Amino acid sequence: MVVNIPTEDEIVNAYHALIDLEYRKYVNGNERLEDSWYSYNEAIGTISSSLSKPPTEAREVFRELLERGFIVEAGDDRYRTLHFDIAYRASNIRIEYGSLRYPLEAKVYVRDEEIPRFDDHPFAALRNLVDPEVYEVLEYAMFKNVNPRERGRIVGFSDFQLRAIKTLLKGDKKAYILTAPTSGGKTYAFLIPILAKIIKAKLRGEGEKRVKALIVYPRKALERDQLNKIIAILYRVNYYFKHAKGLNTEITIGIDDGETPWEQDVRSRTSYRGAICPYDNGSLEYLVASGFKGIRCKHCGRMFDWIYGYREQIWNEKPDILITNVWALDFRLPSTTIEHNYKFFKGLSIIVLDEAHVYQSLLGGNIRYLLKRLKLASGSEPMIILSSATISKPEEFGKDVLDLDPGREFDVVEAGKKRARKKVIYLIMAVHPQRSWETAVYELAILLATVFKYRRIQSVIFIDSIRELYRIHSQMLRVATLYYREPKDHFDASIVANPNDPYNYNVYIRGKERFDPRTTPDEIYSYIKLHHANVKDRESVEREFVEGKLGVLISTSTLELGVDYPNVSIVATIGIPFMLESIPHRIGRAGRDRRRTLNTTLAIILLRNTPLELYYLYKPEDLIEGFKKKDIPVAWRNIAVKKYHVLFTVFDEMARNGLDTCILRTDGRLTDIDEFVDRIVDFIDKTKKKLAVLASRTERDEDPPQEVIEDIKREVKAIPERIEEWRKAHDNILDAYGVLANVRRLARHLIVLAKKMSDPDLERESREILGLIWRAMSG
Repeated sequence: MVVNIPTEDEIVNAYHALIDLEYRKYVNGNERLEDSWYSYNEAIGTISSSLSKPPTEAREVFRELLERGFIVEAGDDRYRTLHFDIAYRASNIRIEYGSLRYPLEAKVYVRDEEIPRFDDHPFAALRNLVDPEVYEVLEYAMFKNVNPRERGRIVGFSDFQLRAIKTLLKGDKKAYILTAPTSGGKTYAFLIPILAKIIKAKLRGEGEKRVKALIVYPRKALERDQLNKIIAILYRVNYYFKHAKGLNTEITIGIDDGETPWEQDVRSRTSYRGAICPYDNGSLEYLVASGFKGIRCKHCGRMFDWIYGYREQIWNEKPDILITNVWALDFRLPSTTIEHNYKFFKGLSIIVLDEAHVYQSLLGGNIRYLLKRLKLASGSEPMIILSSATISKPEEFGKDVLDLDPGREFDVVEAGKKRARKKVIYLIMAVHPQRSWETAVYELAILLATVFKYRRIQSVIFIDSIRELYRIHSQMLRVATLYYREPKDHFDASIVANPNDPYNYNVYIRGKERFDPRTTPDEIYSYIKLHHANVKDRESVEREFVEGKLGVLISTSTLELGVDYPNVSIVATIGIPFMLESIPHRIGRAGRDRRRTLNTTLAIILLRNTPLELYYLYKPEDLIEGFKKKDIPVAWRNIAVKKYHVLFTVFDEMARNGLDTCILRTDGRLTDIDEFVDRIVDFIDKTKKKLAVLASRTERDEDPPQEVIEDIKREVKAIPERIEEWRKAHDNILDAYGVLANVRRLARHLIVLAKKMSDPDLERESREILGLIWRAMSG
């Protein structure tokens, strides 16, 4: 008998059909999740109908889903998809069997969301867009058929990607906006044109040291994630240059931000950004040795002299591709070291702002002027690329941020409608008013870590407060490992034997695996880690998560943008984030890998007990697609933003002329405030013409920079006088503090004296005086 092995597409489509069956039962059964199950025959019939396959082949598909762990057996011929079953048990979270559940109400919404297919065009389609010898290099470095085992390789392009690559290579406009859904391939859409231009220059023998491409990311986690992808590609490009072309040239890269060390602070064997060796997946680290200070692989020992690891090396050698963020840029532009000593941004060709939707309101206004200052620093007209999945009105946003006319000066490249589908199950829950949402969260984390142990599905829980994140984690530690050994009760057959009971987690155990109440709770807890901007060993946490050693990350918004974790299939958001754009970006982290997640996402949104958040329980479309209805504000007219950048344009000009600006520690030290102020005022007059670059081109501005500068001049001149006032006030405070300290000492002596004299009235009055002094000194 010939058995037809189901294809991956058939498995995914069958799984999605079963989810649709569960959702119909949920809707038709008065929205009761406990009724959203199907029998074996119903499953076979649904799969057979959805795939147009005979029942014999449908059974093979169902068996494959069962073996992979995507089907949960709930007893008595009841089955659920893994994602729907997790939703069922998550909506019934409680701290002990028989107690009141924490979610007061839960609603489920299932949607098909578009994701790209990267086989609309073969990789060879790139041959028609670049020079033949450039294509050779790109094919060797990026085409999956060359070596399918290497990371960072691709098989082809979506229609959006190819259109974007073609448009950017043509480059007949000043700027471009790329907008496509999360996981839409935007990185390759702008990276391939960057690489093509740099490779072409290298093949022609261009040896000029200059930053050709500046890629700006809003999160350091995203910087590291993208760095690993780019390093893997550059390793193969540079190998091809040397071994296939016989060229003594390399494409170089570096990250310059607040975490980039100074040369004197570089220490051997310290991790380099959690980066992975492109040769053997070992850890990259710093090495300080005779004749070498740079990056090597901890495992294989390979040196990577084309990765610039510390500040002076980056500024002096000028990597072809520089990764940074806007806050670092704002410090670099007015630096004498950067602008005068190294002329670091001179000749810059391309600026990319990834996840550009983040740059809104005041930050958006700052970006508008920062781009204009970069133009002055480059001495040229660099091409600007904005990339994002959630820019609702890209023409209006681009006009505000870029100060360019849409259509005439910049173009928008949007993804079309020819895409594959991702199944997203939205579980929106409201916590009972008499219950703690923090408890609901750590119980949810334990459930998701249990799912990871037995079904290998990863999850991310987003909490927008570091304080709350730590409080929840400490509660989990106390409850899960020290006291109750959770989740042992969920596996205790004497407490809950029915597999369809939502308290029962035994349903997730497969094969020969078991739950040991002595050791398994610790193991489950070990799968849960915290992630935020300042967490210790953040890079190792990220790497362990990518490698599948961790199951649940409880994170702030640091993991919200752009990072790629292929095994993540569940995303929980606690509370409504400040920006509604965060919802699709967070959900976009999940369901990416077709085989590991079956392009399926369970999006859990836990609402807290506020009227604003509970509104979304009944208006989920406003939560899921609310970002599409709103304008993205860009506060470029804000007078404080304008004054800041006018003043710092003056600082930039001072730096370019070699005057100390005291921005970085290599830019001089401030010794005489009057002299420094005089220098600023002098350069304000010299910079007036250059301030015209900051002026609005596309809309009328009521406060043009040339007029704002006069207010700034008056404010700058008043700085020495204000500092003197602050100094006197500070001295007065110190004097008053000294008097109070003396009175406090006297009051203490009086208390001792009153006790010796047995004078209760004196002791009482002395204590009252001491209390008054303590309150005064503590503010």
